[in-house]
Order: sequence, then structure tokens, then C-alpha cells
Amino acid sequence: MIMGKNCFFKILFFLLLFLPRSVYSQENDISNEDEYYEFRMADGITVYGDRSSTETRILNALNGSLSNRKNFIENDLLENAGFRRTGNVRYRKTEASEKGLSILHGVGSLLSFGLIPEKPFFEINYAKLPKGQYYSFESVIIHSELKNISLDTYNLLKLEYMLQIEFANGFVIESTLNYYTEENIDKFEKLILSLPDSPESIRQIKKRYLNIELPKIRRVFNRYNNPGEDYLRAVENLRNSLKFND
Repeated sequence: MIMGKNCFFKILFFLLLFLPRSVYSQENDISNEDEYYEFRMADGITVYGDRSSTETRILNALNGSLSNRKNFIENDLLENAGFRRTGNVRYRKTEASEKGLSILHGVGSLLSFGLIPEKPFFEINYAKLPKGQYYSFESVIIHSELKNISLDTYNLLKLEYMLQIEFANGFVIESTLNYYTEENIDKFEKLILSLPDSPESIRQIKKRYLNIELPKIRRVFNRYNNPGEDYLRAVENLRNSLKFND
């Protein structure tokens, strides 16, 4: 009986001796972002899982050039989810009967020299928001094939949507005035700060939002609220040019 206990403790000792090396090996595997990502849930639980092709596709796009990011939001997110690239119109595909009616209207419009209006053939706009309003990211992503993603990637995509659509990539224009508010900019900043600093693919995007995009948005917002002489002169020149074109 005593020898049995001794054998047991010897086995336990050797297991403990090699355990740290085994755990360290697992940590190294998890830190390899090519194979794993952290799926952070709302209750604070972190789950490690294989990064999906959708996750990789989004992160690659958001780490790309401005034109790539803009194209991703307009096409891969908005249009593929049934929204116009502008972010303020929803549409649906026309049915067979509607396509037939479209052909008849096309013929009628041609014979009547445009008096009979044409009907859309492929798509129908059925939910257009008033000027200066955009569909929220949440209302878009729910209809998108990109919706099954981790919380961090979801927040990254939301930030890019806000940047490209609501903030017009750093331009205060008539259609974005409703979104250039202290409250909305603070919301943008808090979302940035909620992002983790790893893996590297996320850290680089977070760095861009924090060091480039957020200061740019605050700068144009402050310039709009406190316009200098150069800004007022530029606005006046723009108005004059529009009057001249009219």
C-alpha cells in the first residue's frame, strides 16, 4: 500500500514537471493569429476558435487602401445586403410579373416619346430615407452575409461603416450634418477604445482609427463650428461657382 502511494506521487511529480512546457506550447499555438482568433463575448468570456474566411476577408479589406475599404463597405456590405451604396435606400429584386410590366412600360415610353414612364427591370427602390439620414449599421448587417463574425470584427466593420457613410470619410457636407455631433463622435471614439490590441491585424486597424481617422473627424468638426477666414472664403467661392453654373 505504501509503495502504491510512492508510485502515485512519483508519477504526479513527473506530470507537474512537464505541465508548464505543455501549457506554454498551447499558448504559443493560440497566439498564432493565422490559425486562431479570440471570440470575445458580451459577458467577458473569451473563446478561441478558427478564424473564418469571412473574418479574414473583412480584416484584409479594412487593412487595405482607402479605395479598397470604401469599395468593401459599398459593395460587399451595403449592396450585397440589399442597400444602395449611398446607405439611404433599400431595394428588392423585381419578380417575373414586374419584369414583364417593365418591358411593356419600356415599349410604351418609346412609342409615347417619354410620356409613359419606364419601370425598373431588375430592382425596385422601396424604402428611401429622407436626405441626411442613413440606415444604421445594425439594420444593414442583419441582412448581410457578413453577420456571423466575432464581436471585435463586428465593431471594426461598424467603425468603417460610420467613417465612410455617416462621416463621409472626414467631410462635413449637407447630408452628414446630422451625424457630426459630439455624441456621435464620442460614440465613435469609445468603440475604438473597446478594441483589443491584438492580434496584429486588429491592432493596425485600431491604430489607424485612433491616430488618423478620429483626429481628422474632430478637426473638421471643430473647423465647421469655428470657421476661419480661409474656410469662409472657400465656402463663399463654392457658392459663387454654383450660382455661376446655375
